[in-house]
Amino acid sequence: MPYFFLLFALLTVSCQSKLRITESDLKGVWKTDSIYRYTNGFVEKKAVIGGEDNIIYDYDGSGTMTMRKEAEGRPVRYRIIDGDSLQYVGKTGTVLSSFRILALEPGKLVLRKIQEPLFSGKNQLIYEVRQFSPAR
Repeated sequence: MPYFFLLFALLTVSCQSKLRITESDLKGVWKTDSIYRYTNGFVEKKAVIGGEDNIIYDYDGSGTMTMRKEAEGRPVRYRIIDGDSLQYVGKTGTVLSSFRILALEPGKLVLRKIQEPLFSGKNQLIYEVRQFSPAR
């Protein structure tokens, strides 16, 4: 019986999220490198070179992110939830978008966003994974 408790404790600790990110850890200027979309078994992957997805994300480390495209900039509040999730929050406190942080390394940020189903019914899985690198 003591071995069962030890095994349970080890499994519990090892299954916890390894990421423990804070707002200040995101500090920096990031650009989107690639987008991977999964929609009910269909996959699309594209590199971001220009166009509508070519946005610069400037995280100040204290909870404000500014999205920049060409000459326009738009500030948005952000917060980290449970050390592994990122939320963009509106002025009234409503959640605008939620992401799971899959990786944060010195040269890479990877976010996953679960999206709403396209059709009514069960067993639908739709998500998007975006990979970022530091903007130069």
